[in-house]
Amino acid sequence: MQYSQGDYSKHYIVEALFKLMESTPYPDITISDIAKKAGVGRATFYRYFSNKEEVVRFFFDHTKSEFAEEQIYRPRCAEDYEEVIKRVIRYIKAHKRHLQLLCKAHLEYIYFDYVDRSLLNLFRSEFDDDNIYKAAGYAGAITNITLHWAKNDCEDDEKVVFAAFSDVTLGGMKKSAAQ
Repeated sequence: MQYSQGDYSKHYIVEALFKLMESTPYPDITISDIAKKAGVGRATFYRYFSNKEEVVRFFFDHTKSEFAEEQIYRPRCAEDYEEVIKRVIRYIKAHKRHLQLLCKAHLEYIYFDYVDRSLLNLFRSEFDDDNIYKAAGYAGAITNITLHWAKNDCEDDEKVVFAAFSDVTLGGMKKSAAQ
């Protein structure tokens, strides 16, 4: 895949924000700090983002795009969804630092909004189900499972996390698909 200069700039900005969050309280990080750390000008920052929260939202959207590109098939049965859950768990583990920093900065709501929006879209496209309350329930459970695991430095066995994910998602998704 060919990346543009803008793709690189956005990547550097995202990484700069998270690196700064390791040592500086989130409210104290300025756009100038991020731009300097990323090696870009403030105008470049504002070309792509209007504030720090948009940088975090972009991180999740970009991560989701990467995840989707690696998904070579659409899940159609419980076993397929189990494989997707295992991949999600590996992604969470690979990005635990980002989630830990969001928790440290009390920005969990951005992650929840991302999961909530993603699940609502999934319910609409895969299950023809517009029940926003059901999607919100799954989003809350998945957000809590992943954030607790990340806060614990992903030390708990992945099988335990997988079982929690499966209990929450597969049982309900099977019901949605059958309706």
